[in-house]
This record gives sequence, C-alpha cells and structure tokens, in this order.
Amino acid sequence: MQLRTINFKSITKALSLCCFLYVGAVGAQEIISDEVVKKNLKDTVVSATRLKADGVAAVVGDFVVLESDLDREIAQLEAQGADLSEVTRCELFGLLLEKKLYAHQAIQDSIMVNELYIKSLVDQQIQGILAQSRQDMDWLIKYYKKDSEQALRDEMYEINKNGYLEQEMRKKVIGEVEVTPEEVRTFFNEIP
Repeated sequence: MQLRTINFKSITKALSLCCFLYVGAVGAQEIISDEVVKKNLKDTVVSATRLKADGVAAVVGDFVVLESDLDREIAQLEAQGADLSEVTRCELFGLLLEKKLYAHQAIQDSIMVNELYIKSLVDQQIQGILAQSRQDMDWLIKYYKKDSEQALRDEMYEINKNGYLEQEMRKKVIGEVEVTPEEVRTFFNEIP
C-alpha cells in the first residue's frame, strides 16, 4: 500500500515566513549605545538595571506569540520533567508556531468547540490545583496575578479552547495518514 500524505506546503510556507519575520524583526532592532542614552537623559533618576517587559516573537492569524510564551512553554516542559538538553529554543519556537498554525486553521475551517466540555475542563483544573495546593480560591487568584475568579477562568478557558482547536485540527490533518510497518522499515533502513 502506498503511503498517503497530506500536502503541508502552505503550512510549511507559513511557518517559514513566521520564522523569517521573527529573525528579521530581531535583526532589525536598533541598538543605541549607553553614551547616546546618557547624553539624552532628561530625568535625574538612572536605573542600575534594565528589564525588558516582553516582545512580540510572531503573529499567526489572530494569535500573537510573545517571547514570554516561549519561556513559559520551556518552564512548563521542565516542570513536567522533560529533558530539554537536546532541544533548542528555535525548535521549541517552531513547535509553538505549529500549534498556533493548527489552531488558526481550525478557526478558518470552522471547527466547532464544545463550550460545556471546555468549561468543565477548566472547573476540573481549578479544583485539581486547589486540592493539590490545599489552598483557597483567593490564593489561586493572587498566585496567577488575576483580578477576579472570572478573569482566571476566562484565561484558562482561552488556553484550553486553543489547545482543543489545535488537537482537533491535528486529528483532521493527520487522521487519514496510513503508514505500514514495511514503510517504516524501509524509511529507517535508508537512513545513513
């Protein structure tokens, strides 16, 4: 049986374009020397340390990917016990973009989201966190630096909804791909 594949040409082009734009944006930033900054200072207060708040790493459809999103993804993988010694930030950034591309395409393809399922998932996650931490909702709101319980629930809803869209689109794209054991053997035998 022949290997059935899906044409990823448009997804690959979009991912390449996002990486190109990211690299171009990073390389296009102007570096101003400290001497120029000191000459133009009108304020008498000089901060000893500088802190970059956050920066836009990429935009995929309506999704904005921040540099802190990549840092958060790395921290989350480390917390889950993943070994990241063989993985570069660029590879993780590519995976993050891939997730956003799947979620964006799911929206374009009008994949429906089961809102009750997502809301129940958020409830389960909140109850699980509270049970594991043995704290109350006020502690959880402060921990996640939110103004209210609803703001926390809204953010968790968006995160879970985007994850659901990404999973459903991934199933749709690769669900019909069939690979036989013989094709796997042939592939690995051809590796130098």
